[in-house]
Amino acid sequence: MMLAARKSLVPLLCILGFPLLVAPPKSARKPTSRLFAKTPAKGSEQAASPSQSRIPVEQLQVYVDGFHNYKRDANLPTDRQKQMRVTHYCQSLDDDLIQCVVYDGNTKNAHLIGVEHIISDKVFQGLPVAEKKFWHPHDGEVDSGMLELPGMSEEQKKGLLQMIRTTHGKTWHVWDTDKDKLPMGTPSLMWAIDPNKMNSETKRQMEARRKDATF
Repeated sequence: MMLAARKSLVPLLCILGFPLLVAPPKSARKPTSRLFAKTPAKGSEQAASPSQSRIPVEQLQVYVDGFHNYKRDANLPTDRQKQMRVTHYCQSLDDDLIQCVVYDGNTKNAHLIGVEHIISDKVFQGLPVAEKKFWHPHDGEVDSGMLELPGMSEEQKKGLLQMIRTTHGKTWHVWDTDKDKLPMGTPSLMWAIDPNKMNSETKRQMEARRKDATF
């Protein structure tokens, strides 16, 4: 079977061995923030109720590690672009649409900074011309090695990257955690980094990721 020829996103994920429901370990479900530190009194109705449902977030089956830059800066010289490493946790909604939450790291203290929606080339080609300007291609990110799938077997990785290569993404960031303590202002449209414009920091982080994916 030629994985590269498959147009369907959901069946490919199933063939590659991803379950339809992935629940996080119980230890990962315990909130640590002071905002959630208070617990109900022992014996209260709330304390006796079942655990809250987390079904939507438990569907984020695939971790994709990559890099973004601002679309408004995409044509600037390399040394004037702000390029950043990000993590995507993704779910296939149907054969042509994937939704992802975007974080600035992959540890328990990572910040949720944005969202990305990914569509098949078939859907992209049918979009109005005015809408297409919001969507970036993924072929350069895959071919250059900027997109990575840490922890995945080489067979799974090859098939999934071949599929991602033909798709397009629409990405919004709402929080620049390098600059602001809180999400500020209006969302920013993000873009794929031109492989010929990777700056030295992006290259350094790609090399570091090969040794240890944690950041």
